[in-house]
Amino acid sequence: MEPYTYTPLPPGHIRLVTLTLSPASTLSATLTIVPFNEDDPQTYTALSYVWGPPTFSYPLETNNSSVLYITPTLSSALHSIIHHSPPGTPLWIDQICINQADNAERSVQVKLMNTLYNRAARVIAYLGPSVPSTAMAVSMVERVGKIARDKVGDMFLWDSEQYHPEELKTVEEVSDERSAELGVPFTDVEAWDAFSEFYDREWYERVWIVQEILPARNAVVICGSFSVGWELVKHAAVWYRYKAGRVSARHKRKVDGIGLTCGLDLSWNLRMGTEYLKELMGQKTNPTYKWELLRLLRTFRGRKATDPRDKVYALLGLSAGGWDVPKGWVDYDKDVKRVFAETARMLLKSGVGNAKLDVLLDARPTTCSCEGCPVEPDWPSWVPDWRRHFGEGCEWGVGRSYAEWHQEYECGKYEPEEEPKDLFALRTEGVILGWVTYRSPYSHLQEIVMDGHMRETRNVCVDLVSEYPTGEDVDIAVAMTMVGGRLPEPLKEKGTSVEVYAEKYLDFLDVLMMPWNSDEEERVRYEAWLPYEKLGLDNEWLQAVLQAYCERRLFVLDKGYVGLGNHHMEEGDVIAKLAGLSVPCVLRPGVEPNEYEFVG
Repeated sequence: MEPYTYTPLPPGHIRLVTLTLSPASTLSATLTIVPFNEDDPQTYTALSYVWGPPTFSYPLETNNSSVLYITPTLSSALHSIIHHSPPGTPLWIDQICINQADNAERSVQVKLMNTLYNRAARVIAYLGPSVPSTAMAVSMVERVGKIARDKVGDMFLWDSEQYHPEELKTVEEVSDERSAELGVPFTDVEAWDAFSEFYDREWYERVWIVQEILPARNAVVICGSFSVGWELVKHAAVWYRYKAGRVSARHKRKVDGIGLTCGLDLSWNLRMGTEYLKELMGQKTNPTYKWELLRLLRTFRGRKATDPRDKVYALLGLSAGGWDVPKGWVDYDKDVKRVFAETARMLLKSGVGNAKLDVLLDARPTTCSCEGCPVEPDWPSWVPDWRRHFGEGCEWGVGRSYAEWHQEYECGKYEPEEEPKDLFALRTEGVILGWVTYRSPYSHLQEIVMDGHMRETRNVCVDLVSEYPTGEDVDIAVAMTMVGGRLPEPLKEKGTSVEVYAEKYLDFLDVLMMPWNSDEEERVRYEAWLPYEKLGLDNEWLQAVLQAYCERRLFVLDKGYVGLGNHHMEEGDVIAKLAGLSVPCVLRPGVEPNEYEFVG
């Protein structure tokens, strides 16, 4: 047979496909082009599935005269879903209904995908073939999901007293006895293992499922010949996460389908332009969901996409915030660097308040080195690479944020360029606070505290700064910098002044490091500890140092200021406050005047 040739889609049209299964179990498909009216859509079912490797090796007889080659995973899905749909059901399946060889058509259809899934009469989520434990797993998911649903109430009454999601999302130690009373005994190891295995599927990792399953009013999850409603799958995952601590610890999954499913429950109070009304149940026009794009990108950053550009494109249909996607903006002829840079520009224009430049915080480099986190040497330092995994804390190489460090209005408002001369160069105004003349070689608690370098660091700063610019005592400035500029609560509660704290904290650190291997050593250490405990110096102070100093370095500026900065900083860098960025940043001077690299 000849390869199938796509007829170009007229504007405002989509393709739908119907499947037929022969007595010999051979699938054939019929594609038709139909007008798409989102206010009065034709009845169809949309498929959500895993593409898998882009190997188009399975022939699908199409329109009785040609063949369309599809991926093995889609072939498996089609052989399964045909048994879960009435004969002749029109289907919308991206791999078949979009001409994948036509980038222009892909770009147009991708912009419609949120609406296509939102307007579908039903969405089928295909997890993959069943395994021996699937029957037991589906039974458990249904039982646990119903328990959770009864606890939460009707999700369509989210704004009434009958919907209580907080009751489900509260950690609760459910006993073995109580689990047995509920009909899901924790002692049934085999059933709970099957439950966990049900969520260990690649489908849960896909970024596309966010706009495929989240807007769906009627969705069903299929695994082989078994099916279960999506709402039960979601509720069961949340119940397991917050109530099944007695069994969840023993389950190690390659895919954290439980956590990823719970992550799909976006906060209602953060939605923008959303309509979700019970009165719309049963109507052909379903409600729409809209959230701020930056929040969506941050929330679903860890999800996977075969094409990295889809890390953005897959979320556009759910996004809102005072802008419309420009015509031609979704374009698969653009490379990843250009797509992410244009996304950053769009976020700069649509940012909330004066902190529009805070998108730069998502461009901070992390220590993640997995294969999903590419490092490109020519990548613009201010553009977030949404392929890269991100987090805060020592495990990520990014210091945790301090809310009080973020002062939106201190340096004015960022005014985005309407037509930037260079897409990859960001122009903004700001104030240089000073040049880094010294940066500590230590950037971890182990080095600064456990290895005894805090006193050394303090001495260097005092030697370099004879008089503090604000008139403050240099010792106090250094001592307060060590805890992020805020006195820990125990010290405040004990009435300890910053002067006394600055005088005593290094001596307390010496006591903290005293040996306590024997009873006698422990007694001596405890007696030495007591005077400092009365001042409020305790383990909470150590935690304050950990949070402040983790992945940061103490530095001194040419103007005499002492501070904590990104651990990638070097002497010669500048500390600046940029208009629209709510926290000071580290910049590295470039070759040209007024040219800088964003460090963190």
